Amino acid sequence: MKPIMKKKAKNRLVSAAITSLLYTTFMVATTQAEDFKPEVLTVEKTIAAGPNVFVEWSGWDAASKIHIYSQADLSYKGFISSGLTSQFITSHDGKTLYLLSTYMKRFTTGPIESVLEIYDISTLTKIKEVVLSGKAAMSIAMNGLLEHSSDDKYVYVQNATPATSVSVVDVASGTVLTEVPTPGCYGIIPATSGYKFSTLCGSGQIKTVALKGTEYTLTASEKIFDVDSDALFIHSERRGNGDLIFTSFNGNLYLVSDKDEKVKLKEKIAVSADIEGNWAPGGYSITAYNKPNDMVFMIMHPDAEEGSHKDASTEIWAYSLKQKKLLSRSAAEGLIALDATQDKIPKLFGSNENDESVDMFAPTKGTKFDYEKTGSDARVLWTTALMVSK
Repeated sequence: MKPIMKKKAKNRLVSAAITSLLYTTFMVATTQAEDFKPEVLTVEKTIAAGPNVFVEWSGWDAASKIHIYSQADLSYKGFISSGLTSQFITSHDGKTLYLLSTYMKRFTTGPIESVLEIYDISTLTKIKEVVLSGKAAMSIAMNGLLEHSSDDKYVYVQNATPATSVSVVDVASGTVLTEVPTPGCYGIIPATSGYKFSTLCGSGQIKTVALKGTEYTLTASEKIFDVDSDALFIHSERRGNGDLIFTSFNGNLYLVSDKDEKVKLKEKIAVSADIEGNWAPGGYSITAYNKPNDMVFMIMHPDAEEGSHKDASTEIWAYSLKQKKLLSRSAAEGLIALDATQDKIPKLFGSNENDESVDMFAPTKGTKFDYEKTGSDARVLWTTALMVSK
């Protein structure tokens, strides 16, 4: 009988242990249930107020994104998603974003659809979209491939099939007004008034298209640059006096007027010619202009050679067009795109190829144009285009 008694006692002990465990579990669960406060998820109706920085990640195997940051402290505001290989630009009042991208039905084969999407920036919501012909250039994100007229009535879209042309989109009606052939030329530089745009050509000329309804005229300049010895980036900046600022692969600035029927070269400035180290610009948006100081900021790298025009920076140069003088050289590794605010003491923002980040720069204490990095965010991944709201 003793073995049986021991077995019964053991069973009672196990039963008591299980009961105690269940009771403890119940009490813990009850306490947690009483303390648990469910998270309430909300969506802000608008992004945070204040000037923005737009940084574009142009996807080739996934949806592209436009990341939006605060100019004040690089805090993240939100993003807009689109199709592949996107391009973007904002309206002149900073309230609307125009986004061009391509959607592929089967990705590697079959039909594609190019779409111009129009977004309200404050709410990040789509206002309308315009389906295009499918000729839009599928290019790395960069300035000059999607532009707009001075009154935002028209949006200009760079096409490449590889034959080059520009589609003119009427924003109000949501239709393509016309397509302008631009053989041998690439990039779009809109005029400051009227319905004109210019384009860089392999001949060294700059041709200007003047629109009148669905009709247009094409006027060629004299030869302005040599594509073999001093090729120009298609990226340009608009100076305070209305002139265009182009930058060559060798680091020369070309000041060009597009006020008249024909584009004219006004001045050529050899910024890096007398500086040791064979310095040149590299990247995609290689300069930024600040109007209050009539200043050009350039992302520069040393030991330049044929093909290094895409190389990332080691320095940012601040060149005064007013004084015709290089005022500062600031250490800045890895930048391939740059933009500047229009403050009297401007901030700079750049796309960092090395760190796959957006970087913020401000003058070091006690200086005006000697810059140091003051912020960075790496969620943007590898980007080649960014823009600050003016």
